[in-house]
Amino acid sequence: MSPLMNKHEVEAFFDKLAPSYDQWKAKNDYYYNMMKSFLARMIPPGSRVLDIGCATGQILAAAQPNRGVGVDISGEMVKIASKKYPHYTFIHSSIEELQLDEKFDYIIMVDFIDQVYDVQRIFESLWRFCLPHTRIILTTVNPYWEPFLYLWERLGWKTPEVPHNFLDKGIITRLADMLDFTVSYSGFMLLMPVRIPLISYLANSVGVRIGGLNRLSFVQYMIIQPTVKNTTSLGLGCSVIIPCYNEQDNIEEAIKRIPLMGKKTEIVVVNDGSQDQTADKVRALQKDYPDLRLIDYKPNHGKGYAVRKGFEEATQEILMILDADFSTPPEELPRFFEPLNKGLCQFVNGTRMVYPMEKQAMRFFNLLGNKLFGYIMSFITQQKLTDTLCGTKAFYKFDLKRIKWALDKWGDFDILFGCAKAGCKFMEVPVHYKTRISGESKMKAFRHGFHLLRACFLGFRELILIPRREFYSQNDH
Repeated sequence: MSPLMNKHEVEAFFDKLAPSYDQWKAKNDYYYNMMKSFLARMIPPGSRVLDIGCATGQILAAAQPNRGVGVDISGEMVKIASKKYPHYTFIHSSIEELQLDEKFDYIIMVDFIDQVYDVQRIFESLWRFCLPHTRIILTTVNPYWEPFLYLWERLGWKTPEVPHNFLDKGIITRLADMLDFTVSYSGFMLLMPVRIPLISYLANSVGVRIGGLNRLSFVQYMIIQPTVKNTTSLGLGCSVIIPCYNEQDNIEEAIKRIPLMGKKTEIVVVNDGSQDQTADKVRALQKDYPDLRLIDYKPNHGKGYAVRKGFEEATQEILMILDADFSTPPEELPRFFEPLNKGLCQFVNGTRMVYPMEKQAMRFFNLLGNKLFGYIMSFITQQKLTDTLCGTKAFYKFDLKRIKWALDKWGDFDILFGCAKAGCKFMEVPVHYKTRISGESKMKAFRHGFHLLRACFLGFRELILIPRREFYSQNDH
């Protein structure tokens, strides 16, 4: 199975699974009975309920709604659900394309966003079905159980599934906040997801309430509610910096795919001593793109230098980086712009650690190193960072002066440390990380790992050691 599945592949997968789906549920009845019991406790009978990812309808039926609507991408699942529960309405559709002019008291998403292509689009779609008092009941599988799920599926012990997104409660909470929702209540369920007499009872009634231990639970749940919709626009413009080294096969399409953002979208291509036709490709496009600028120099100085030169020449209030290799789709750049243009934060960091990656998009040791540096940088900056080396970042030009350059050769850590030093509020935006269309990554795990460790030490000294030393020195006088 491909690590990344599109909508049609997911639909085909669940259509094939549909005839045996209820048998799999019966095989794992302890888990599903606990989920139904949980929902029956949370939702009063007679409510208006929308179940997204309803499968064969058992979860919706457990809520005992007066008006129940189930939605699923699998037509075969919907057929089965409609036969089993004819007094409810079941619709074959994705939630993003659902044609339904109706609002609900409760929206159920049980183990649903774990398997969708774009979590942000799901949240954006929910607003159409929400009343001010609507409660969204969301459950996800604890992502740290993923290796066990993979093993159990291979052994035939659990329902086959498409690849999961890596979604912990922190990521979901931050996404909800950014998209005008708030988490009003959350917790953990099923420290023991199988039936073992007495042990399961104690684990799932007492153990899930013990701090620290409960984080090992199989299920995370959240009650989410809509807040006042944020329609703020600060009226800002955006400068997209594209550092390039030998990207002649990618640069033209990268420029053409950048969407318009804010009052003006300026594109600044920095040709960092390329030995191919990158600069000529950009010049040929300038007559059609009046806000396209080129900075061209030799010899090659590295990505960090190129990014800095682009920032220095940028004219708009929001600065943004886009790698030319399409590893982050240009169409996702507005997700970086909007939180800044609304004033929700001062720095937006892309993270590739949520959605399944295409094969070979990131080598195993690069992935391992990236997770390690995420922990280190979170400790130093005291900001939650899951991906420090994603090439797409955005912040206000006002904070550019706080960045101390040349701590690392790519500039990623320089920007992170600078924005942390400026007291910026960070947000992370999940991006879909793609395999390069052309060329190869310049990042080598072992060769560059020690360089990045050195950058971490320099940043630690800059943010923690030197300020403390200066503070005590001033107080000594």
